[in-house]
Amino acid sequence: MAELVTASNFSNSKIIQYYAGMTIEKALRSKSKSVGLYSKEDEKKTLLGISRLFLITSKYFDKALTTRQSEVIAEEILGTYQYRQLRFEDIMAICNEIKQSNTFKLTPARILHFISSYVKERQKLSIKLHQNLATEMNNSCGDTNLDERIHKSFRSSEKTTKQIIKKRYERFKYD
Repeated sequence: MAELVTASNFSNSKIIQYYAGMTIEKALRSKSKSVGLYSKEDEKKTLLGISRLFLITSKYFDKALTTRQSEVIAEEILGTYQYRQLRFEDIMAICNEIKQSNTFKLTPARILHFISSYVKERQKLSIKLHQNLATEMNNSCGDTNLDERIHKSFRSSEKTTKQIIKKRYERFKYD
């Protein structure tokens, strides 16, 4: 996926096809690596990929970003600890939000504002998603009362308890 972005020439439609319906929910469920991990492997390609995504997005507006402006945004993403956790899917979701917003003039500061609000929203959604998963797992376990589950466990049957006592008695009998 990162190779697709870095190999892209700004007219490549594969990126647009792949990310056409990218939302924050889809990006959150993605299993790909973060841009921080990609940058450990090859920082130049990661910077190039991020900057190209923002350059492609800026072409939807009156005044497109310069290459240096998009590189500054990419450097800011890789330089800020909170933003290094983002994946390319997250960045494309941010680009989709920028395209759908009521913004007429696109600047690096405005893009960084979109990124910070996206990270906050992503954290809230992630917490909510994990809470829902935890309640689903608790509900799928059956009884949520721990005392009842312990009482119903295999050691609570009288036959098992008698066998354990008998084994202990035999062990201490010959010591």
